[in-house]
Amino acid sequence: MPTIDVPVKGMTCRACEVRITKSLTAVAGVARVKVSSARGTARIQTTTHVPRRHLTRAIQDAGYDVGHDDDPWVNHDLDVWRNAVVTLTVLLALAAAVRASPLAGLTDQIGGLASSGGLLVVVVLGVAAGLSTCMAMVGGLILAVSARHAEQHQAATARQRLRPQLVFNLGRVLGFGILGAMVGVLGAAFTPSGRLVAVLMIAVSVIMGAVGLQLTGLSPRISRRTTFALPARLSAILGLDRDHTGYSDRTTALVGAGTFFLPCGFTQAVQVFAMSTGSPLRAGVIMSLFAVGTLPGLLGIGGVTALIRGTLATHFFRFAGVAVLMFAAVNISGAMNVLAPDLSSVDSSLTGSTASGPLPTQISDNVTLDGVTQVLHTSQGARGYSPASATVYAGREVRWEIDSVAVSCASSLYAPALGLDSVTLRGGVNVLHFTPTEVGTLQYSCAMGMYRGSINVIAPPASP
Repeated sequence: MPTIDVPVKGMTCRACEVRITKSLTAVAGVARVKVSSARGTARIQTTTHVPRRHLTRAIQDAGYDVGHDDDPWVNHDLDVWRNAVVTLTVLLALAAAVRASPLAGLTDQIGGLASSGGLLVVVVLGVAAGLSTCMAMVGGLILAVSARHAEQHQAATARQRLRPQLVFNLGRVLGFGILGAMVGVLGAAFTPSGRLVAVLMIAVSVIMGAVGLQLTGLSPRISRRTTFALPARLSAILGLDRDHTGYSDRTTALVGAGTFFLPCGFTQAVQVFAMSTGSPLRAGVIMSLFAVGTLPGLLGIGGVTALIRGTLATHFFRFAGVAVLMFAAVNISGAMNVLAPDLSSVDSSLTGSTASGPLPTQISDNVTLDGVTQVLHTSQGARGYSPASATVYAGREVRWEIDSVAVSCASSLYAPALGLDSVTLRGGVNVLHFTPTEVGTLQYSCAMGMYRGSINVIAPPASP
């Protein structure tokens, strides 16, 4: 069949592709249409001669123009860059203020409640997760979804603009319940490897970064070329190819449910608790209640977008875009700490720095000798590991006693250099064993790579 390529200006998302496809398909003689918002083209296959003016009119009827987008790589509007710099400064100052305030210790107190057990504690842990470092992943995702939706629906009412947040969180609560019940049945089958978790973090962060660029407008060309959408055929099978400006309750609910698999120490700790019940019903209830606990934080960050209007909305969307980019950067940095811990000798965690430079000459104070066995004592709290570094002898077994005093992202330990892939720490003393064989420094971290530690390995003293 004859093929005609027509450039189309103004497309930004999958919804644009759907509208143009439907309009062109209605033209007599058009057999098949493939529209790409990333490339800015409509490829049309016809069964007979179709005047180009008919195709142009169909594209215009869909609300678009024929022609090539001349988007610059870098936005030349100084106001856009000024807003981004001011926003970044404000967010960094706010993060520093929160870490220095009594709120930083609140997570320790909430996480410490986990040892008491009970369903109420599960809800409280959900509240802590929704307001802590897990916000970088799930919070960044919901902020990206809600802000992008609000930007595209500025004429909608506050209730209409709140819909994505409500659907996302409803899907999250129901999805956590269903998947939690499956965890109760399948158990360890739901424990992904540390590297898989890191790759997942990067994939989600790349999407978040693309949305952040679209919201900030810093690079119009990159924004247009990084539009993510399902393949047209898959969208049709799932019933997502409807013309409603790119929004789908089904997709949004599935995204909310899918956050069950995103790396968060709180989530993983509660998943282990649910798994240990051996009851699908109880495991499902536990995970649903945990998701309910996260609602205040997630609805708060997403609900703000439903209330912002007018001129303020433009500045808010840029603000949200910078925040999403920051979340994405934090997640990617953490993932790289997991995938390539040796690239940085200085710890980028929230708790401080690990040792760097020359190796110590003797074992550290938090290591004691029990015969030939070295006993390493570490405390895991809401804000990481303490002490964050230790020194042991090579060639001798290490019994690593980790006292988990609070549920947090640090509860999920990833230490492949020690022969430990993914370990979820339970409340109380957890005992792990490894034997270092070579002199050097071994790195470990939480599953998200945000809290890190190191173990220096030195040569044992010469025998007398």
